[in-house]
Amino acid sequence: MRKHSRGERRRRLLHRSGVLSVLLAAVGNGWAASDSAPPRSEGVYLDEMPVVLNVSRLRQPVDEAPAAVTVIDRQMIKDSGAWDLSEVFRLVPGMYVAYHAARFYSTDSIVSYHGLMSETMSHRMQVLVDGRSIYSPLYGGVIWSDVPVAMDDIDRIEVIRGPNAASFGANSFTGVINIITRHSAEEQGKFVSLSAGSGRDEATARYGGKYGDFTYRISASLRNDPGEASTIDNPDLRGTPRDLYGWQYNKFDDKKVRLLTFRGDYQVNPADSLELQFGYNGGPRQAGEVESVVAPNKTADNHFEQIHWRRALEQGGELSVQFYHSVESSQAALVNTDPVDIAKNGVDAGNGDVIGRRYDLEIQHTFSPSASTRLVWGGSTRYDKVYAPSDLLLDSSQMYQDRSYRLSRLFGNLEWRARPSLVFNVGAMAEHNSYTGTDVTPRAAVNWHFLPGQTLRVSRSLATRTPSIYEKSVEEYYRTYGGYPSLPAQVPERVDAREIGYLGKLAGVDVDFRVFHEVYTDLIADRTDALAHGNLNSGSATIKGFETQLKWAIGLRTHLIYGLSHGVVASPNVDRIPYTNSVPTNNQSLMLSHRFDSRWSTSLVGYQTSETHFSNTDVNIPQGRGYFIDSSRRWDGRLAYAFRSGEGKGELALMVQNLGDAQYFEFRHDNQLPGRTAWLNLKLEY
Repeated sequence: MRKHSRGERRRRLLHRSGVLSVLLAAVGNGWAASDSAPPRSEGVYLDEMPVVLNVSRLRQPVDEAPAAVTVIDRQMIKDSGAWDLSEVFRLVPGMYVAYHAARFYSTDSIVSYHGLMSETMSHRMQVLVDGRSIYSPLYGGVIWSDVPVAMDDIDRIEVIRGPNAASFGANSFTGVINIITRHSAEEQGKFVSLSAGSGRDEATARYGGKYGDFTYRISASLRNDPGEASTIDNPDLRGTPRDLYGWQYNKFDDKKVRLLTFRGDYQVNPADSLELQFGYNGGPRQAGEVESVVAPNKTADNHFEQIHWRRALEQGGELSVQFYHSVESSQAALVNTDPVDIAKNGVDAGNGDVIGRRYDLEIQHTFSPSASTRLVWGGSTRYDKVYAPSDLLLDSSQMYQDRSYRLSRLFGNLEWRARPSLVFNVGAMAEHNSYTGTDVTPRAAVNWHFLPGQTLRVSRSLATRTPSIYEKSVEEYYRTYGGYPSLPAQVPERVDAREIGYLGKLAGVDVDFRVFHEVYTDLIADRTDALAHGNLNSGSATIKGFETQLKWAIGLRTHLIYGLSHGVVASPNVDRIPYTNSVPTNNQSLMLSHRFDSRWSTSLVGYQTSETHFSNTDVNIPQGRGYFIDSSRRWDGRLAYAFRSGEGKGELALMVQNLGDAQYFEFRHDNQLPGRTAWLNLKLEY
């Protein structure tokens, strides 16, 4: 493998990162002659200053929120041509996405903000659907194929870029994603969506109805996702023998996903409303490979039930109570494929069943103590219980035992408008959990509208991440069976984050820009090397950088969205976990969309990621820590035709991902992205 010095790599990265920037400038120059003053256009967020709902738990204009937030609306999702929900987040500055890179429990995609990944479940980011946490009780990350939501039912996605434990507690450590579905009253009538193409087959049906003041929708879909080819013809082994740990022949990532969701909204009276939701996601899955162990016949069976009551109070206040119950369940017989090990231990590799249950109750009250202040406060309690004999390292005497986790919270956020141009936000979350005890995570921010349409934000926040049930089980295993009886208990991971942000319009371009400085300590190691230090919380890192997102209405029918993030990590890299390069130095996205007329529209989307090095990329690689995943670049395209069909409407769209058939790897040396993929999608709505 050819090696480069850090300085040489930096120069190459900066050179490559300029490609999309040059294209942005070229596009701008091309239209500048015809549209010297781009008109204000619907959908450009700073023109209409949309309201965000989840940064502080108060409804706020985006330029008064106490943290950076990216809003992905329905049009952006459509123009992106995304097949998986996880792919949408490639449009978020600072987000790292890798296709089907997880290699245990469920072969699925990775979505991570600011990297720092030492494993594939990306457990340092909170993900919510309509305020319901889908953070896995077992491993702590998100299994994106098991999220019970249809993409056509999503209204918007709010991505909080940075720690937000003051609002959503521990595990809102690097960022928060909240997926907000449409109100059932907005989806009345019949809807059908059919997709077919190379590795892309899906059928979705929805019906929305009304009975008095009660509206509802029912959505169902069936997806066939064959994943990558059953044989990887050209694994990037970099000199590694083919019999070592790696996907060299089959990734075992085939999936059939069955989805059924229900949402009902009942306006009880002018003040009270009730929201009811139910969702199911299941079907056969292939669950990846760890060394010689596979789960060829895994079946997922996940569901949730949620009820949310709201009462509107005087002067814009609100009282709400939310309860949900969710089950993450799968059945799998683990199979040994190593001939040598089979001769010694047999084919049966254990019980791979998993049943994770969560019960969560939350109460929230919003009111205005004075004419210049608003306050939201409340509390919640949660109980998680997991049965997973193989994943939790249980011996025969514990085989049928569940592991549990309890959490209670008290939170609050005060917004004070000191002057019309000056807004302060102060908030905190106090949490107590059954693993690490009590923590308080505060945040303070000030937003200054120093000129009309120009805002400066300064903020600081502290956040924690508690060990997952799996991580707690690992600690107990090493203390009880691994020969480390004096191993200290794990403590929460911690981050101290500071940022300066700017939002405004410059030369007709809406600008969201921030510089950040994040100090991470007590990071939990996933390698046994940490035991040499007698401390599973041995990791630390500091990330500095900047991010920007630009939105430009080039003309009445043409829009451009560009995102760029730049980050540099400093870390002592103890216990063979190389955090230093676990954030791509430069990460870019560009989406250019154009509507030719009332029928034809198109979009072109580009992504570029500089070289990275995650600790799981160098397992059994002779080069060890020097191994980098090369930088990558990809373009996707979409062409759509809208039409009328009787009293309804329809759309036929062609999507092509990886237009240039680029052959590159994501996250790991053996995780190759599929080549050029194309499919047709037909939507009909009556």
